[in-house]
Amino acid sequence: MLNNTNYIVGVDGCKFGWVAVAIDNDENFEITKHVDLDSLFEKYPNATKYLIDMVIGLGSSSIPRNIEKLARTKLKPFRSSSVFTPPCREAIYEKNYEAAKLKNITITGKSISIQAWNIVPKIIEVDQFLLKNKSFKNKLYEAHPEICFAGLNKGMPMKEKKSTTEGITDRMNLLTSHFPKSISVLEKGREYFLKKEVKDDDILDALVLAVTGFLGEKFGYQYISDHPIKQDTHGLEMKMIYTILK
Repeated sequence: MLNNTNYIVGVDGCKFGWVAVAIDNDENFEITKHVDLDSLFEKYPNATKYLIDMVIGLGSSSIPRNIEKLARTKLKPFRSSSVFTPPCREAIYEKNYEAAKLKNITITGKSISIQAWNIVPKIIEVDQFLLKNKSFKNKLYEAHPEICFAGLNKGMPMKEKKSTTEGITDRMNLLTSHFPKSISVLEKGREYFLKKEVKDDDILDALVLAVTGFLGEKFGYQYISDHPIKQDTHGLEMKMIYTILK
């Protein structure tokens, strides 16, 4: 149970909707699942920051999005493939995958992977939430779990995929070294949630974002972005937040 008004929330998408890990200044934590962002922000309305594993700030015909290319460079040689380029703004609102691919090729010269298309509903949900709730524009930050793991690992990407037993173990050992209650977070998640709704890697991704925010408040943040930081056509900044521990 959180007993401090200063807290960070890490958020990852899952089959159920969203899984959230909240950590306060006293190192208390909560792990919860939410069918949509409205219920998540109703539960946690006053976090210092929210770090979410979802696209914020969409490329368009006039403003290209480049941060995936920069992120892949930081994750070489092991985890570059974990970063895929999202569709542009004009494409995400197309009615189906084929139409979206055609629109994206027309505007950016590039197609869309099926992995990127599969998360379009969640991209739209985040986009619509921010457009309707502008007060969260400077509190909700895009974060990539593998970038965050690398930051906690002194800038070195994780070698094993988190879909493997070794990959889960390596990440849990790293998280526990920075936030000793990490094992309890995973255990609580496994106790509270059905695996078909929230998988272990969903919990780890939300947890690493929360731990990144918890440590970032103490040691500072860095951003993967163009310089200066680009804004999309709706004024949403295109950047990924993380922290590096030396």
